[in-house]
Amino acid sequence: MIRKLCLALLLLCFTNVTFSEPSLAATKIIKTKIEVSKTFLDHNIARPQSDGSFHHGLLLSEQSDGTLIYNNTLGNKAFHLPDNIKPISDFYEQRALVQNKETKLYGYINTKGKLAIPCQFTEAGYFSEGVSHVTLANTNQQALIDRTGKIISHFSKKYDSDFYFSNGLAMVTDPKSNKNGFINTLGELAIPYDYTYARGFSEGFSLVQNNKGQYGYIDTSGTVIIPFQYKSGGSFSEGLASVQNNKGKWGFINKKGKVIIPFRYDNASDFSEGLAVVYNSSGKVGFINKKGKLVIDYQEYNNASNFKEGIALVGIGTNSDGKFGYIDRYGNLLTKLEYRAKSSSFNGGYAIAVISPSKSVILKKRIITK
Repeated sequence: MIRKLCLALLLLCFTNVTFSEPSLAATKIIKTKIEVSKTFLDHNIARPQSDGSFHHGLLLSEQSDGTLIYNNTLGNKAFHLPDNIKPISDFYEQRALVQNKETKLYGYINTKGKLAIPCQFTEAGYFSEGVSHVTLANTNQQALIDRTGKIISHFSKKYDSDFYFSNGLAMVTDPKSNKNGFINTLGELAIPYDYTYARGFSEGFSLVQNNKGQYGYIDTSGTVIIPFQYKSGGSFSEGLASVQNNKGKWGFINKKGKVIIPFRYDNASDFSEGLAVVYNSSGKVGFINKKGKLVIDYQEYNNASNFKEGIALVGIGTNSDGKFGYIDRYGNLLTKLEYRAKSSSFNGGYAIAVISPSKSVILKKRIITK
């Protein structure tokens, strides 16, 4: 059900929760403030189309009656779409995928809710690096378009891919061998189907797996830069990647393959904003810096997300029944542990915290400097 305007306007009033952080300068006191909306938002994550976060200040919500709408950061319906247009995805690069209910064809809207690219494709994807993959309705040919709808390139053959481009390449899967390779934006197979597993490129490197089940890293030319020697690994972020050795322990390497942080963790994530989540042998969460120093000690948390905009989601319990809240870069708890694991990271100063199905609150971040 779409909430009445008078009810949604109450989101302008927030409950303030203020926590002091250590001073970053002798003459300054910095406080992180998370403001919690007093009213509840009728919101469920629109899986699989949405990651449940704000994008460009807009949140795709599936309401309790199944209706899909875009909410703004106040919890109001951001705009009204024509009756024959159905929302499909979050906003990526200021474009969201929509479908014409009558023709079943896909197009794109801008952040004002206006049709930026007409519904004229039988298939369409999300924008990445300025392009999106589509299938043209009149020819059934695959192509890449820019944000105006202009065709950038036609593909000479069809590929099995999510067509998410990073460093100019998108991962593709060979339907016969089930192995992975990469195509460029011209629709050419730039890196052959050589890998049993591959991850999208990040900082010029992709994590790939060979036939023996070992992991290593290739560059955008397909050259193996870091040999196949690991049980698992993560993407490069801020110059480092987490990798798992043959003994099952995790550490971090640089782009030359040199071990920068020793193998001493039971699990580890990518670096974000200078910090990475690591797990000890008891399954507890801590955060390290790029020198391997534990800057947020292991506490009672056994779940955590990466830091984004200086705030991370942490929790106790499993993703299905745990209790989660938000901490700052010093480990201070900024909210109660009362939310679900589906709660989002902060994006543009806002997050959506899930309490229960169809019941969420909007969180607003504020930094006060004196």
